[in-house]
Amino acid sequence: MTQRQAFTAFAVCVLSASSAAAQTTIGGLSGSHTDIPRWCGKPYQSGSPNYDPGGMLMPPAPSPTPMLYVQIEPRYSIYDSSETSGEFLVDASLSYIHGEPYRNATPSDDGGMLDFDIRIEDTDKLLVSDSVVVNSTDNQFSFDFGELQPRLTPYSIVLYGAPPSSYANQSYMATTELWYLPAKNNGSTVKVDNLNGGLSVANNATNYTFTPILPFGFYTSCSGYLNYSLANVTAYKDLGFNAINPVCAFADGNLDYLFDWMDATNLWYQYDMRGTFSNGLNVTQLTEQIPLVKDRSNLLSWYTADEPDGWQYALNQTRIAYDILKQQDPYHPTALVLNCDNYYFEEYSSGADYIMEDAYPIGINPTYSQPWNTTCNETYGDCGCDDCIGELQDVSNRLDDLFDYQLWLGQPEKPLWAVLQAFSGEGYWSRDPTPEETWAMMVLSFNHGAKGIMSWTYPTSESLGEAHGAMAKIATVSPVSTFLIGVPEATRITVPGHELLDVAYWVLNKQILVGVVNLDYVSQNSTIEILLPVSVTGMASQPWGSVGWVVTNGTLTAHELTGLATSFVVLDL
Repeated sequence: MTQRQAFTAFAVCVLSASSAAAQTTIGGLSGSHTDIPRWCGKPYQSGSPNYDPGGMLMPPAPSPTPMLYVQIEPRYSIYDSSETSGEFLVDASLSYIHGEPYRNATPSDDGGMLDFDIRIEDTDKLLVSDSVVVNSTDNQFSFDFGELQPRLTPYSIVLYGAPPSSYANQSYMATTELWYLPAKNNGSTVKVDNLNGGLSVANNATNYTFTPILPFGFYTSCSGYLNYSLANVTAYKDLGFNAINPVCAFADGNLDYLFDWMDATNLWYQYDMRGTFSNGLNVTQLTEQIPLVKDRSNLLSWYTADEPDGWQYALNQTRIAYDILKQQDPYHPTALVLNCDNYYFEEYSSGADYIMEDAYPIGINPTYSQPWNTTCNETYGDCGCDDCIGELQDVSNRLDDLFDYQLWLGQPEKPLWAVLQAFSGEGYWSRDPTPEETWAMMVLSFNHGAKGIMSWTYPTSESLGEAHGAMAKIATVSPVSTFLIGVPEATRITVPGHELLDVAYWVLNKQILVGVVNLDYVSQNSTIEILLPVSVTGMASQPWGSVGWVVTNGTLTAHELTGLATSFVVLDL
């Protein structure tokens, strides 16, 4: 629930599309991320009249004085009857854009506190009675399920809060839903960690004990790869991937054997339902597929609309699908990918528990569209990457923007995943990323809050497959995964004199993980000193990268950085 600082700058949506002549069929589905026009509401063909597409989310006008913004949500998106207790997260932040008037009229010895009760709304049953410091976030409060009965519908929860001084004459209220489900002993159960942004999974392989996971893999061709043999499924997993999005669905035909293979190898999958959105939401097709999948042992999530903003699907389609899935299968989260930088974000993202972004910046011309023979600007044109500059930073900028939009809307943060480019062609992308660019985009993604990686598309080139697999083998296991999904978000720091150095760190227990990306393609031969705002005593390990880091007087130091060098370093506190 941590609220990030809003940036003063914001972007508008630039067309992100590709040629209709480049259509492909993957796994029986016509369409892909990069096959026919997406226009984000804007003209893209030569000679089309120019107009403002609208749909932009703008930062709210600030209040002249801070307001108290009280929020509550469960620590996890769902609980089940195998668990005896749960937690609520309570924020009482001071905000200039959200909240209710706040007058700090409490006596000085009260310390600016907010007393509160958390109750089940329809029965008034008390679950928590406590207090928080005003202008604090991510406060955790445990409660016992006790006499609460597991059920397939959520409990409505309400928080009532007030300052401890009666003369303050202020009160605050916040609401949320609590899902407390009957435990399953078949298939899988997957929950979102609303504090740290990761997922926890339970299935037969975990003995139905919830286990944290950082999903890492590819969207993958079915007819072009997975359908060939079980050996291909195994070879994919052996590269180091623990998750996959097969671009096919049961609506395409009898695919039991394919999903059986993924279950047998304990490979977690997003179930791809993009076909139900191809000509408007096909509710019948969506509901017919749910019982075929919901009790499989390695279902990770429902993947519904593929770039609904770029395709300009009806604004309520993603939410309609989300509500149906939640009603028929509350045991799994729903995801979608957004193509545009700023085009009806609120409406489309309402249909997801976590949001994916797919800025593809490598090898583009960000100002001129070769396929359409037009310029690209804020209201016109398609250059293949929405509001991009054609640099690696497009990936981190997109993640930052999506975090900010949630802040502007006053929403508890939904986790973000990065969909990274592992392809080229179609008139927009002149070349594949290099392995070094790929690793830079990965560490950038993690530094800027991504909680999963699902790149487009597999099979890719041998070198990019190996590059992704090399990082997957590091990022999905301890110690790196423990930090990435065990801390709400990284703290980013600047290094004076090195503007192209992206550095972030995560603190957990008595160690710190530092992620470093040199965004300069040219090597830096001068000494690099990263002064961390925490006291470090020495190097514990370097899980990733070949930079010769040392700890000198509490500073992380290297005497040379090659172009696009990346590192993960674990330090002791």
